[in-house]
Amino acid sequence: MNTPVPSQVLARKWRPRTFDDMVGQETIVQALRHALRSGRLHQAYLLTGTRGVGKTTLARLMARGLNCEQGPTDVPCGHCPACIGIEEGRFPDLLEVDAATNTRVEEMRELLENTQYLPVAGRFKVYLIDEVHMLSRSAFNAMLKTLEEPPPHVKFILATTDPQKVPVTVLSRCLQFSLRPLPPAQIADRLRHVLEQEQLSFEASALPLLAAAAQGSLRDALSLLDQALAFGGGEVRQEPVRAMLGTLERSALLDLVRALAESDGETLIACADTLAEHSLSFDHALQELAVLFHDLALLQAIPKAPALQDSARELGAWRERWPASTLQLLYQITVQARRDLPFAPDERAGFRMALLRLLAFQPGPPVPLPAPSPVPFAHPTVPDLAPAPAAAPQRARLPPAIDDWAGLVERLQLMGMTHELARHVEWLGMTQHQIRLRLARKFAHLLPYQENLRTGLESVLDCDLRLSIELGDEEGTSVAQQEAQTQAQAHQRALQTLAQDPFTQAVRDVLGGTLVESSVKPLPQGEKS
Repeated sequence: MNTPVPSQVLARKWRPRTFDDMVGQETIVQALRHALRSGRLHQAYLLTGTRGVGKTTLARLMARGLNCEQGPTDVPCGHCPACIGIEEGRFPDLLEVDAATNTRVEEMRELLENTQYLPVAGRFKVYLIDEVHMLSRSAFNAMLKTLEEPPPHVKFILATTDPQKVPVTVLSRCLQFSLRPLPPAQIADRLRHVLEQEQLSFEASALPLLAAAAQGSLRDALSLLDQALAFGGGEVRQEPVRAMLGTLERSALLDLVRALAESDGETLIACADTLAEHSLSFDHALQELAVLFHDLALLQAIPKAPALQDSARELGAWRERWPASTLQLLYQITVQARRDLPFAPDERAGFRMALLRLLAFQPGPPVPLPAPSPVPFAHPTVPDLAPAPAAAPQRARLPPAIDDWAGLVERLQLMGMTHELARHVEWLGMTQHQIRLRLARKFAHLLPYQENLRTGLESVLDCDLRLSIELGDEEGTSVAQQEAQTQAQAHQRALQTLAQDPFTQAVRDVLGGTLVESSVKPLPQGEKS
């Protein structure tokens, strides 16, 4: 019985073995190659980025370049013991640590104790710490000194998907490189190259579907390619890939938009039910709708946009169906509905509500208004005018005499800074419709609120007023000054009362105490001690 030879997964088989094999990240690759070529090597590197963009691969390529017998070099030979050992994962001077499972400070101290020893087989001892943000704070503190001043034969390469959790003290000791997600077109080209080298049958139209589903991760794209090959029996075809991913066919998407353009709610719900029957992804359907609204808006603004020429023919008929402002609203509704999908009672209900919301916010035909009933007039030559609104009551021509400014301020019931302005102005007098007030210069910051004070006075006095506020050097007899004088007099009376109180005198004579005048507070008016 012949035992089948196990095949290697594509993500591992097509892992880059040289810097030339790296897909994307051109600027970072160029910087690392120049460092290896010139010998200007830093003691610690930090590689950040989402999953599957090449962080660990770049770290291993750096380790090979540092320890190759022909190195340090940016073109490792691939044949020396160091290159082969690193490729096969058995090189003693490359220590790969998974920080997610080695988070404690004791494990970090044990690891760093070996930095003082020289490399066993290579030129440098390379510490590759993956997902370094998972280390505890104590573990970070334990590695700070070694990270800043390691022995000459030690290099640190840290990798993380969440650099925000890495302490600033660690970031400042490293050269940081941010790896970006790969664009779908670049991923699709790489998948095409892999399939051609593997001599596998495929349809080119299926590759953009896999590239879009990978969301910038080349490793995820290769894993999806493995899944598509298993699903399609060794071939990659568009329809099986679409069924595997649960993506929406272009024709179904156009049916949705056509029903939306025609305000056909029944067809919209029927399309949603069809998606549910075929177990298609509602999240992907909303994503495709958002892309389509984006394309329509772009076609309106730039009719000859080169990136959209393929879809211009099928979208051109609807380009003028919605105004630009409505397209922006439809796009925003779709994007927001995709965020809210996990909170819906179920995805089908969430998608239905999104479609109904898109339908509700469309511009419809103008609603006809009923004709106004004729109003009889005595003279035939009078034009057909609407009845005039009721006339507003006339205000008094002259304001009443004001002899109690403090009482008037209380009647105003003002709030905030306007109330403070009314309390700190001094009454000077009134001439017909003009009220004259004075405000101390130290309260000049209250002047912007004089319009609010004028409006309040007009409302209470029921007349039109002008307000004139002049600045003075003293506060004068303002409401606030009168209140302060009243409080001072009450405080003085309370001190006199306490000084004449027999119990207070006895306590002071026996214990030798003194009365803290600032602590004395008069009783509210009307209360008895």
